[in-house]
Amino acid sequence: MLVAPLLLLFGCKPGAAIDITPHTVDPEADVFYQEALQRVSNYDVDTTWSCIRLIDQALLIDSLNPDYYGLKARLLCELGYLDSALTVQEEADRIGAITGEYLFQLGLFQAAKEQPEKAEVSFHRSNEFLKAVLAEYPDSLGAFITQQAANACYHQADSLYMEDIDYVRKRFPDRLMEIEMVRRMKPQSLIKQVKSLEIDSQEEANSR
Repeated sequence: MLVAPLLLLFGCKPGAAIDITPHTVDPEADVFYQEALQRVSNYDVDTTWSCIRLIDQALLIDSLNPDYYGLKARLLCELGYLDSALTVQEEADRIGAITGEYLFQLGLFQAAKEQPEKAEVSFHRSNEFLKAVLAEYPDSLGAFITQQAANACYHQADSLYMEDIDYVRKRFPDRLMEIEMVRRMKPQSLIKQVKSLEIDSQEEANSR
């Protein structure tokens, strides 16, 4: 799933000052999260559910870590439970446990569920948040890629994604392979991909 490489970093509310201070990790909770990260690479349905249970244990200890909500929502989405994924990410947003990357993920979920007005707000917030991150951490390629994708989705114009590829290559000269891997991606195709996961899951359930 292409969503995964675009997810990773730092929460904001419309109209509020953007605070990019990273969440302080609780070591006890992080044990469960790290275990989930190790298992998730070996994808199968049972393993994915075990990862979700691990994340739930982490959330019982630390209920404000954006990464926990973001990963849980992503895994639910990959299983085809888009409504549940959206609920998880909306709750994270409601309590302020969200980052620029996860605001982008929230926008994808909302767009896939045909909530264009909400998606537009989320993409705009993601774009603004990640621009603040890049002002502080200009060498963050992950933040740059997601900001570019959020901006393209906000304007509904994939042509805006890494529009000046020569500039991008000069900005990140040591990351050319990663840039080549993602530069031809169409950000709005991620919306279709998210939606297809839900449709495939429903069709599989109906065929049983």
